[in-house]
Amino acid sequence: MASLSDRLPIGLALLTSVLGGACGATDPGTGAIHESEAAATSSINGLNSINGLNSINGLNSINGLNSINGLNSINGLNSINGLSPSGALMTSADGRSTVSYLVRCALPAGHTITKVVAGTTYTFPGQLGLAPEWETGACGDACQQYISACVLAHVNASGQHVALWLDSDNPAVGWGRSTDYPYQEGSFFGNIFSSPPKAYFCNGRDSDVGLVPGRLGVVSSSSIYQNPFSSGTGFCTDGCTAPPVPYNQDGFTSCKGMHVVTVWRNFDPNIEYTIYNRKSGLVMNIVGGSTAKSAKVAQNGYDANNASMRWRISQISPKNYKFMNAQSGLYLDLVGGSVANGTALIQSADAGAAKQLWMVTPTGDGYYKFSPSINTGASLTIPGGSSAAGVVVQEYGWTGGAEQQWIIRPHHQNLVGGN
Repeated sequence: MASLSDRLPIGLALLTSVLGGACGATDPGTGAIHESEAAATSSINGLNSINGLNSINGLNSINGLNSINGLNSINGLNSINGLSPSGALMTSADGRSTVSYLVRCALPAGHTITKVVAGTTYTFPGQLGLAPEWETGACGDACQQYISACVLAHVNASGQHVALWLDSDNPAVGWGRSTDYPYQEGSFFGNIFSSPPKAYFCNGRDSDVGLVPGRLGVVSSSSIYQNPFSSGTGFCTDGCTAPPVPYNQDGFTSCKGMHVVTVWRNFDPNIEYTIYNRKSGLVMNIVGGSTAKSAKVAQNGYDANNASMRWRISQISPKNYKFMNAQSGLYLDLVGGSVANGTALIQSADAGAAKQLWMVTPTGDGYYKFSPSINTGASLTIPGGSSAAGVVVQEYGWTGGAEQQWIIRPHHQNLVGGN
């Protein structure tokens, strides 16, 4: 089993995603925008600042964004000396994608930057408004830190678009929570304009919950991020300053003296997940790969080609989720909806019933208590703590044993062995 520290870094690669249109979600108390969401995700609070950025063009170990790529923070983005149409950022598709995120983070909705490159006009809309002064004037230290934190918060090493909720001490974003994004992934900070660039992250209290590809908690082969608190627990609480009450649980005002953007997330209903038992290291699947109603759920060794081992997770209400099997299209259920010890786990058609709802509660060390919503004092369990393939998953009162703890991973992030 990979250790928690092994599962946390994320990396950067080339961006290939296409950016969508804009819509916004506001905090009713402050009017601040919080949500950053992919175009394809349906939400009444959807802001189309797509979490698909996985490259910072011009950012490497030698030069930051304030280099010979045509970008200069001393001047406004609207000027030629601030963002040159002939510079590397504007003359390449990857560079223009990076510019789109810089503008989205810096300018508020309704403001745009337009550049003509070799006869083609490109327009970049603002959305979050973290540094509106950069439209026509210089971007100083605070401006650079806010934009850096925002851009880093949108990096996804897999290139997959994922909905996020953002918090920051910047009043354009502000503080606040959403029940649609219950898990505090982590915080991002640094200065990607400097040479060498500074790109940091630290783990939120739920960094190992609601995992999605390319984000914190998922293994990456490379990373330019550093966690400055990795010699301790790696959590932001090791070295970041929380805002005052009542927002002291929302995020952080500063980390290592720099401005911060804190990200919240949820399980993504468009991603397939695999569910591992902590003790056995085996995964939940439908016995025999059956697509029949009432087929039982057992543990078996991971097989990347077996769709009966994969699940889609949808939030139905705060803390309540449905798990749909990727092969059968049926849902996790309990025989008869019983709350008795030893009740077997099965799959059934969607009935809109409480017995098909599940809660995933962090144990505090990267695993979850996986409980029926109708019996939150119980957890799904491997009877007798068996490591044998084919053992049917059952419901038992919570004791805290490893056989009652689970980890939910995006498909293809295979974990080997138990812990």
